[in-house]
Amino acid sequence: MTLSAPLLHTLQRCPRQHALERDYRVLRVRPKHLLERLLRDAIFAISNGADPAKQATEACTRFLEAAARPGLYILTDPYTISHDFCAIIQTVLEAVSRLTLLVVKPGPVVAVGAHEWRVSAFQDESGTLHRWACVDQWDEDTKYRELHGWACFGDCAATEQGMILHVIEIGRQSKGHQHTAWCRAFKHPAIIGKYRFRKVDGGPLQGDWKPLYYQDSDKNNAKDWCDLMEADGLQLMHHVTINAPHAQHVEEFRREVTMEAKRAAAIGEWQETPRWRPSCDLPYPCPWQPCCFAPPGLVDVEAVGGFVRVDKKS
Repeated sequence: MTLSAPLLHTLQRCPRQHALERDYRVLRVRPKHLLERLLRDAIFAISNGADPAKQATEACTRFLEAAARPGLYILTDPYTISHDFCAIIQTVLEAVSRLTLLVVKPGPVVAVGAHEWRVSAFQDESGTLHRWACVDQWDEDTKYRELHGWACFGDCAATEQGMILHVIEIGRQSKGHQHTAWCRAFKHPAIIGKYRFRKVDGGPLQGDWKPLYYQDSDKNNAKDWCDLMEADGLQLMHHVTINAPHAQHVEEFRREVTMEAKRAAAIGEWQETPRWRPSCDLPYPCPWQPCCFAPPGLVDVEAVGGFVRVDKKS
């Protein structure tokens, strides 16, 4: 069996979801998940010499196409939030283009006992892993959640290598907009053309500053926007060095992966697997709820909008 960080995350979050995703995949995804996937693809390409502006254009096109069909898993107006996320793509990739990026390749597939582990992170020529992640905010809770997760610990233990975790803060969604400096600034109440993100000391702006979103004007461009962010001293991108795990932790990882592989293989059809109710609505409503909470015997997964059957071997 080939395991990975996403597979184990799903298995341990909800065995029924794991059973469903052996046969189906969700068509409509959350904007944050789509953003993270597109940014990773674009950053990988930029690391290997691609033009950042072209990658931003392609990623925005892919985001808007997905938002149009099959649509996003979201309750608010998809048009507004999609253009906020496109602004984030453009400004983040402009900021990334100003970094010194190492050439990376896709992570390897590593033997773990009788099983395999597919590394989700990228890997540079020295063997060091690189994981790019989007978070609401970078605080102590988020830091330890990332460090303890399979995406960081699992990949490091499987390869016995260290990792650089690249974190992008993207804020939270509220009232139909994404609230982050990557796509929102503030304009001065009296001085035309004066824009800021915060006070010089890092505190919130005082007075009647009005929010200005990147999508509000075609004149906004990623270069000028990032220049303004730098002038205000915003640090919404963090690079955390993670050391290679101790040999004892590697052994624990191998033992736990073997145990979880056995558990995954023993899970039957999704209808025969109990609901994992603590995970139904936390940290967000599960997209499989239309299947799990339909009247017994009356649900046809393929007839429920937003899902598609996939080959078990894929």
